[in-house]
Amino acid sequence: MSLPDPDLERPRWADRKFQFVHPPWMLTDFIERLRGVAARLRPLLAGVDEVTAHRRHENAWSIVQNVGHLSDVEELWQERLEDLRQGRESYTPADPVRFQTLSERHQFRPLAATVAELSERRSRLVEALSNATPGLQRATAFHQRLQTPMRLVDCAQFAAEHDDHHLLRIRALRAVYGMDLHDAARHR
Repeated sequence: MSLPDPDLERPRWADRKFQFVHPPWMLTDFIERLRGVAARLRPLLAGVDEVTAHRRHENAWSIVQNVGHLSDVEELWQERLEDLRQGRESYTPADPVRFQTLSERHQFRPLAATVAELSERRSRLVEALSNATPGLQRATAFHQRLQTPMRLVDCAQFAAEHDDHHLLRIRALRAVYGMDLHDAARHR
């Protein structure tokens, strides 16, 4: 049996490092990824009942909490857009305690309501990014945790990567609960 390769282990979100090297014209590529989060969620949530959606595994967030977190973080993305509009030197930092507190409310909400909230909030981000002026697209602010300046395209990449992180968490929870995605697709 071989030992796990640390280079292949997925780090926690807060420990991830990013390289922001995409040209500004790629903003539209990231907007497309962000626009598609609800469509990408649909197959991951197929066949998930409310009990399973709210079940926690090893004291980590449930499926509905992962979806809800994507909705909750929309407020932060809007704050960071405003940071750029106002020419602030640094982005509004994420507050892990705030997000942990917000995540608890999703344990008492139906999954469908949480997905609907995410869709509505995400549409505002997509609209704001799609209508960004050239000046806003060129603006930068410093991300304290990552210790790097970020442009609008970098923020969109970061948001899209964050979506992917939580979609993968939902996929992993499905696997833990024995919910094969191929079975869910057959029973739709």
